[in-house]
Amino acid sequence: MKAAKNRVGWAGVGLMLALVAGMALAQTEVGQVEFAKGLTTAQQKGTAARFVVRGDALFEGDLVTTTEAGYAVLAFVDGTKITLRPATSFAIDKYAHDKGEESAFLRLVKGGMRSVTGLIGKRNPGGVHVSTVTATIGIRGTSFDARLCGSDCRQEQRENRPHPGQGASVPPADTVIGRVVQLSGEVLAAQSGKAPRRLVEGAPLLVGDEITTGRQASAVIGFRDQSRVSLEPQTIFSVDSFSFGRPERSDNVAVRLLKGGLRMFTGMIGKKNPAAVSVSTVVATIGIRGTGLDISCEGPCAAVTQPLGDFCGAAQGGAKRGEPGCADGMFVHTWNGKIFVASGGGELDVDLGRVGFAGAGKQARLLNGIPSFMNAFRSPRPDGVDVDWPALFGGSAGSGEDGLYALVRDGFIFLEAGGGRIDLGPGEGGVVGADGKPKRLEPVPSFLADDPFPAPETFNVNDPVIQQMFGATMGSPGQDMCEIQ
Repeated sequence: MKAAKNRVGWAGVGLMLALVAGMALAQTEVGQVEFAKGLTTAQQKGTAARFVVRGDALFEGDLVTTTEAGYAVLAFVDGTKITLRPATSFAIDKYAHDKGEESAFLRLVKGGMRSVTGLIGKRNPGGVHVSTVTATIGIRGTSFDARLCGSDCRQEQRENRPHPGQGASVPPADTVIGRVVQLSGEVLAAQSGKAPRRLVEGAPLLVGDEITTGRQASAVIGFRDQSRVSLEPQTIFSVDSFSFGRPERSDNVAVRLLKGGLRMFTGMIGKKNPAAVSVSTVVATIGIRGTGLDISCEGPCAAVTQPLGDFCGAAQGGAKRGEPGCADGMFVHTWNGKIFVASGGGELDVDLGRVGFAGAGKQARLLNGIPSFMNAFRSPRPDGVDVDWPALFGGSAGSGEDGLYALVRDGFIFLEAGGGRIDLGPGEGGVVGADGKPKRLEPVPSFLADDPFPAPETFNVNDPVIQQMFGATMGSPGQDMCEIQ
């Protein structure tokens, strides 16, 4: 009888183990622990927490927690890496990396994280979100830090003591050289070799961005020197260089119209040094003398072979006899100041109210009047667009309030809460406090910029600094902790 009971008991244990094994098989493995110092646990809803060490699997649905005397580096299947700071709880709510289904919904419950996104962020820039009780972080293929702050961050800010460099330096805040002021329709921006990102009002722009407007789209861009550019539908425009207010570099603006139409009103650089501003096309370069101008660039002027822009299509037969039509090249109309067109080895002055043209032969000449299609531009003349420049580029010094803090080291994120949204680019920080309104921070607080815990993209387990990492929260250099590997 006793033997029979033992057999039943062992059968029950076997069944329980089989059920546990079956649950583990049903879970979706999404990554593993690359490094853990101190105690780190992972927990599925409704189950007991399990201790995890280096090499242990992470699953969709896991809540990963570090103690006050520990931190962890997580590596995900798509190449995403995340450093969890001490006293952090972080949930992997959804992680899909199969082609065509790329998305990740993560949750920072408390503490802080440093992240560099992988293939999901590259293939589907809008598919990665980190939510908190305060706000949501939208990620656009990036390296960023986020912290849910209370008195701990205020104390670190007061101490302001130096920490060993841990990679992923903070770019200068003026790496963001422009922002979208107004927008309608679909407008995209892309850096070479990277996935395009869809722009919204307030979105940051960088040197090297190539901006494309859709069939019915237009955009107004404001630059740091208060230059303004309006883009017509089906236009491709790039920023080749921009520098303003940096002591080590001279001010300059160089933009390129690859196709379509734009309207430009120069800012402080053009007023101070007109020679430092230029607009290039395939057939000619336009020099500025402190001015406002409209440009149309199609046919031999276009650097890409795409259909004519909408503003051009209906005007093909509208040219006067003997005058070129919209698809014949580059047209530039001066409506403020004065410009010149450099093409074919010569320069042509285009005074106020005149129109210059350069076609396949590249020799510029003046036209007798303004072509009808240039009077039909849809985007607003930029000098008539009101811009709140302090709001566009400025930020608050921060009050040390409790809330969600974020810093972008590379790429783009946005902070979204009930009180609105702000878009941040490289070198920019933001906060969502008790009022629920996202705000840009200027300058970035030191507790964000000088985070001593390792940036995941440069993490190396054999680095001596890693081997002698910090104690609870900020700790002290050389304060060892129990390491579980």
